[in-house]
Amino acid sequence: MKKKEKKEKKQKKETDEKKKERHNPVRVVKNLWFMLQFVFKYTPMYAVITVIEALGRGASHVIGILFTKYIFDAIEKGTDFREVLFWILLVTGYNAAFELFNKWRYDVFFPRAKLTLHETIQNELYKKARELDQSCYDDPEFYNDFIWAIRESDGRTANIVECFSIMINRVTSSAAVLGLLASMDWVVTLILVSSVILGFVVKTCLNKIGYRHSLEANPIWRKVGYFRRVFYMPDYAKELRQGGIAEHLQNEYQKTNKEIIACNKKYQKKYLGLWILSDLLVYLMPSVGITSYLVVRYITDATLSLGSFSASISASHKLYYTLDDIGNYINKFHEHSLYIEKVKTFIQYQPKIKGEETNVPAFETLTVKNLDFVYPFTKDDKKTLEGLDLEIKKGEKVAFVGYNGAGKTTLIKLLMRLYDATSGEILYNGRNVTDFDPEKYREHIGAVFQDYKVFAATVAENVMGGTYTDADEEAVLSALRAASFEEKLKQLPDGIHSQLTTEFSKEGVGLSGGEAQKIAIARVFARPFELIIMDEPSSALDPIAEYELNQSILKHAEGKTVIFISHRLSTTRMADRIYMFDGGKIVESGSHDELMAQDGKYAEMYRVQAKKYKTAS
Repeated sequence: MKKKEKKEKKQKKETDEKKKERHNPVRVVKNLWFMLQFVFKYTPMYAVITVIEALGRGASHVIGILFTKYIFDAIEKGTDFREVLFWILLVTGYNAAFELFNKWRYDVFFPRAKLTLHETIQNELYKKARELDQSCYDDPEFYNDFIWAIRESDGRTANIVECFSIMINRVTSSAAVLGLLASMDWVVTLILVSSVILGFVVKTCLNKIGYRHSLEANPIWRKVGYFRRVFYMPDYAKELRQGGIAEHLQNEYQKTNKEIIACNKKYQKKYLGLWILSDLLVYLMPSVGITSYLVVRYITDATLSLGSFSASISASHKLYYTLDDIGNYINKFHEHSLYIEKVKTFIQYQPKIKGEETNVPAFETLTVKNLDFVYPFTKDDKKTLEGLDLEIKKGEKVAFVGYNGAGKTTLIKLLMRLYDATSGEILYNGRNVTDFDPEKYREHIGAVFQDYKVFAATVAENVMGGTYTDADEEAVLSALRAASFEEKLKQLPDGIHSQLTTEFSKEGVGLSGGEAQKIAIARVFARPFELIIMDEPSSALDPIAEYELNQSILKHAEGKTVIFISHRLSTTRMADRIYMFDGGKIVESGSHDELMAQDGKYAEMYRVQAKKYKTAS
């Protein structure tokens, strides 16, 4: 039964993917226009210069054919040399001027335009990435498309412009050449058009297979990218030298490469027959067939002049080339359209975490009522949190405790509106948090996550969480004092202006885990947050440093509301109220003394930890 369901699921997925590939011309045009709007918005001259080049090159094709006919007819008729020289110089002058223009276009204008396009499009994508719901990162399919969009967007946009340039050139020149050739020999025109149409159909099939190939290979290449990243990033260097993880990852890398090879082999079989047919239609039929026909006609037809014969050969090759290219670029536009769908999905994504109210009042209370939560895209829809009820008031110090996986950090994500509850509600000053604009709501909350990050920026920029000005100096210094970073700061070469990490500077400062954690903690003191969340704030510190930090936090967070999450229950003793989590539920609540008196799960956990400390001492 399971095999049948799996097969049906696979068939449905393949059917869905094929439907996605069926882009009618209207849809293709809409998608191309979607990306070209970025060009018109940020680099309008890019489009103008591209059109000028396309028309200029199209004109040069027509001039070349007419010039070939003129030269051979002039030789045959014995035309005056001065007249021939005049036309030679004129055509040479045009070609020289066009090539100079093209040299400037490629070497001067395009690099600047592409850089501007890259910067502006990437900036828009990064801005959009900030708006994505946290749940988007839980959806593998969306995340794959997200990475694809970031990687493909600006390069593909420039490619689309180039394709339009060539398309305009091919359409204008083929129309002119077609008229010339039809006036000289309609049979050649018929052979060429038939060959191009048949070739276009075959290449369309190849294009669709190529898209399916990319779609299947993309997640495999992501795995390859991960293994490569692990082996060159400093974050993993120490762990790779411990145990057998490096060997394991190398084995997985080899397996993944085999998957890539298998994927390529699978599609190469489909490509082969169509490639052979394409070559027959695209190269053999027009080149050999037309040349043979024209040679026979020149021998048997006395009315065909040498100029017309030469021009027909030249025009047929140029026309075939341009018509075939039109088919190629129509196919390319179809391919671009398929990829643009990925970019559009990302850019047009509308956040589900939203709210209308931008005037968020100062914090007074936070109330959780009968809250349930299931992570999106989980296979079994198991509740991570179930039936939670709690209240946090202004100025309180509250602790969430429990073993790993109990649901503590998940609740923090809900309180910060990184996710919204599956059922139940969270009330901020008595109002449902879903009423508030999430960005404005989060301005009242400072958080230190257990998986904190230090960025390749200065100490001051890291502490401010963004741009630093001289007016922020005292706020930064005060925040670093509150985070017990003062002693380390004295050792830094440029103080708060010292660059962190060696990502962009050899003089960059590398911090220990505890020091980096203090930088993360300083962020919540650099701004006037009313509610501070500390998710394992001292996990990288030794017990003495932890005690000093806790005292500093209490001192500098006076009058503020603080939520602690910690496995070390010595941290939680100072809390006004403690919530004990187990299996996604709150099983106990009260002060440290009250919970010890209850002699429940909290007391058991505390005694186990206390015993370890005594043993260690």
